[in-house]
Parts: sequence; structure tokens; C-alpha cells
Amino acid sequence: MKACKVEIVTSTQGNRSRFAASGAISEREDGFHLICTDEGDELSLELCGAALLVSRHGSRTMHARFQNGKNGEARLGIGGAEGKLPFCTTKLLPRRTRDGWRIALQYTFFSEDVQRFHLLIAVNIISEEQ
Repeated sequence: MKACKVEIVTSTQGNRSRFAASGAISEREDGFHLICTDEGDELSLELCGAALLVSRHGSRTMHARFQNGKNGEARLGIGGAEGKLPFCTTKLLPRRTRDGWRIALQYTFFSEDVQRFHLLIAVNIISEEQ
């Protein structure tokens, strides 16, 4: 595992949020597996070729698999209650850089209101094997 910094900028409905954390990353030929924490919850991002798996465990949960042009179903939970929300990935563009990874992700949740999300994910590897 290598130390890394991850930054996720999310835009939706005119609002923008930024998440940044330190974590650990394990790279492989077709992607990576990254683990960090957010408000005490474990957050996992796993890039496997053409798919991005996102999981969150703790007080809030989320499990989703994003893949270009594919429909999916996110499992979301808070306070012991869990629900499923259908979505479609409209863009997943991972790119290896000199110092890590950059991923552009766009998806649309389909609920009572259609909600589009645009994410820019930056992963910077900051050290050699730990």
C-alpha cells in the first residue's frame, strides 16, 4: 500500500462540494483500490478497468458500481434504514497521470426528481510502499 491524497469535487444542481482526505492506495494493472475515511466512515474507491466501485461503511452507507452507459442501482443507508436508487452513468473517464489518477464521473439519479452529478476525482500518490 502507498500513501495518497484524494480530492473529490462534486457539482449538482448549481451546488459544489469538496472532499479531501489522506488514504492508502494499492495499484494494479487495470486500476487501483483506495481506502480513506470521512467523518469516521470508511470510504473505498476501486477502479477495475472500465468500472468504478464506490463503497462507504459506517454511520452512512453507500454501494454503487459506475460504468459508462450502464444503468445501476445505488444502495444508500443512514441510521439503520437502507434504500435503493436507480442511476445511469453517463461518463466515466479514468486517466493515469505521472503522480496518480484523475477520474471524471457523471451520473444521473432517477427518483422523484432527476438529479445529475458531476465529479472530478484526483488521487495523488505521495509515497512509496508502506
